[in-house]
Amino acid sequence: MSETAKDRDMCGLQSSPPCMGALLYILNCSLLLLLQKEAFGCPAPCQVCTGRQVSCRNLGFSSIPRNFPKTTVLVYLSGNNVSHVTPHELRGLQKLAALYMDNCSISYVHAKAFVELPRLCYLHLNNNNIKRLDPGVFEGLSNLHCLYLQNNQIAFVPRGLFTDLISVRYLTLQKNRLSVLGSGTFLGMINLQTLNLAHNKISRISDLAFHDLENLAYLFLEGNNLTLVPSNAIGKLKNLQRLSLSHNPIGSIHPFAFKGLNKLRYLSLKNMNLKCIALNGFFGLNNLSQLILSYNNLENINSSTFTLLNNLMYLQLDRNKITSIGDGSFEKMGQSLKILSLAFNNITELQPEVFKPLASLTQLQVNYNPWNCSCKMLGLLTWLASSPVSVKIHCQNPPSMRGRPLHYIKWSRFANCSSPTASPETAWTPGSVGVHHSAATLLVAWHKGRRHNAFEQFLSAETNYVAFWEETTAASVNPLPYGENVADIPSQAPTALSTLPVQIPAQTIPANRTVEEAALFPTDAPPVSLKTSLLCAQEVEKLNQAFDILLAFFILACAVILFLTCKIIQFKQKVKALENSGEKRIEYYGVYQPGRYNITDPVPSLTENSMGHSELDQIRLLKRTASENQAQVILFEHSSL
Repeated sequence: MSETAKDRDMCGLQSSPPCMGALLYILNCSLLLLLQKEAFGCPAPCQVCTGRQVSCRNLGFSSIPRNFPKTTVLVYLSGNNVSHVTPHELRGLQKLAALYMDNCSISYVHAKAFVELPRLCYLHLNNNNIKRLDPGVFEGLSNLHCLYLQNNQIAFVPRGLFTDLISVRYLTLQKNRLSVLGSGTFLGMINLQTLNLAHNKISRISDLAFHDLENLAYLFLEGNNLTLVPSNAIGKLKNLQRLSLSHNPIGSIHPFAFKGLNKLRYLSLKNMNLKCIALNGFFGLNNLSQLILSYNNLENINSSTFTLLNNLMYLQLDRNKITSIGDGSFEKMGQSLKILSLAFNNITELQPEVFKPLASLTQLQVNYNPWNCSCKMLGLLTWLASSPVSVKIHCQNPPSMRGRPLHYIKWSRFANCSSPTASPETAWTPGSVGVHHSAATLLVAWHKGRRHNAFEQFLSAETNYVAFWEETTAASVNPLPYGENVADIPSQAPTALSTLPVQIPAQTIPANRTVEEAALFPTDAPPVSLKTSLLCAQEVEKLNQAFDILLAFFILACAVILFLTCKIIQFKQKVKALENSGEKRIEYYGVYQPGRYNITDPVPSLTENSMGHSELDQIRLLKRTASENQAQVILFEHSSL
């Protein structure tokens, strides 16, 4: 045999063993697994049995298999058809820590089923058909930490059922059929921290139902049939931090409903058909930071609604029927509230005094409200212009502005807004000192500020001027209460809407004005009305629009230049690539001037004088210049090197 054949045979021998080796490996593993199961005494059909972990999922067992190793720590029996859990089926598993019996169609658990599992920490009985639990069913499970009973048919929990579960920290009973929580239902569960009773049919909770749950931190009661807040029951949960009562037909929050929950930080009252919140309804919730009131029927919010919620950071009031909000509604939470949602309500207008106390506000949602973008929106618009909070407001009325964002509407639409307390004749009097100063302030604001919020700066300057002038007036009847800081106008001061056309009558100017005041308010200044100032503002706005158009053309030109530059670079790269390629191909483009070449005499008959010239000179002498209207001759010569 040749060496090549030998090599081929060797390659064949080397390439075939992986298949055979893999088969032998699988057989060896299966044999070892069978031997291991026999050594440990594992049930033969189970997929995994390592001595510490046994997995018998989805094997159709009608009863719990036997012969588990005594060293087993984890047992998975999920997805079988075990209808009854009888005593002694799990005998001898002294080290068992986790037992998974979910989705097993279990309908009954015997009272002594788990009595010989002293180290069991996790028990999963969820997603079964358990209808009742007899007292003593959890006897001996003093080390159990988590008990999962959700998605069953449990209709009643007898008193003392969980007495032995002194170490349980997590208990889930949601999606059962519980209707009443009697006295002492959770007796003995002194270490319970999370209790989930959501989506049952609970309509009544005894005052002593949560007795012994002093360490409970999370309680979920949403999706039940409660018509009142179980104040007496939950009031004993001194360490409760999170409470959910959502999706219950409670309807109203009575006074002191949450008294005693001093450590509560999260409260969800979503979709409860709430129509009113009584005075002191949230009394005692000094540490509450998140309050969810979405999907209710609240119509009015006033200063007594959120009394003593000094630390609230997140307030969700969306999807209600709110039409009005009092000025002092959010005053108590002014230094803490960061997120406020008022979307999907019936709000048409709001005064800026509603939001002014919210110094820490970072996010405000007021979209999807039927906003009326009339003169009454000027105050809110001015506040929004000076606030760092970004707000989306789409107008609903008047019909000409429907669907348009408020911040895109021209300020000229508000030029005819007048004060409700002043007549039009008084409002537009050109001889007012206040109007003089307003016009000057307006022009300064337009040139100094940004073009999108110049009108807001004017309104702010107008208000500041009124406050300053009233402070310096000796004969003022109602002086400002804040004399040291005239820029901080109190809540009872006129809004931007009322100060827009306001003026200071001449008789209020004191006779003994100082020189500085005389210089500040010159009497010989030409009278300028606010209408004229607004016309100037409109002209400035037109200039800004023209500037925007020029800026757009400039950006377009830059884009075209950039595009052409990229094309030139690509062309250069292509030429360079062709030069570096194997086929070296050069294209010649020659352009010749139009001319007619006619040599009449043969070369030998040239004169002797012409012999002294070069050949090129001879050709030039014989060439006739063609007319200018003749077409040029372009020669394309192609050659390859």
